[in-house]
Amino acid sequence: MSKVYANDEQPTSLVTMSFRKLLMVVVIGAIAGLVTWGLTYLLDVYVYKAILCNDETAVQCASSSQYAMVTAAVIGAAVGLFGLVRLQVFRPLLVVIASVIALWGLIEVVTFMPWYLAATVSAVLYGLALAVFAWFARVRHFLLAIILVVIMIVAVRLVLNA
Repeated sequence: MSKVYANDEQPTSLVTMSFRKLLMVVVIGAIAGLVTWGLTYLLDVYVYKAILCNDETAVQCASSSQYAMVTAAVIGAAVGLFGLVRLQVFRPLLVVIASVIALWGLIEVVTFMPWYLAATVSAVLYGLALAVFAWFARVRHFLLAIILVVIMIVAVRLVLNA
């Protein structure tokens, strides 16, 4: 079956995204970053330390911040995914998974900063990550989109680990 396009319009290789939608993706990412940062602190102090650190010899007590970070990252990713789906961003799950992989361990880096700086850095980096990955996920060819996203993940990980 051949496709007929009105006025000789050919489909582009990119899904269109307005500047307003891109700004909304940044805002959703910032909210997800704040949720991740805040929940990491709250879960670590009020849940995991309370459960795992009852005994002075508890080995798991040292891992409470890791558990909190993983749980908060999953919840923050769910918040970001919900926002991207509501905004009707193309391939929202790919965007969220790529952002979480790229920013994995960010909370450990900002832990030693003052709370206001840690919250700002987390919000800005999550906002930028969601925007960058949403921009690269617009490619219609799925394999090419995956390759671009993986290249960006590697680049972000190299910058954050430097």
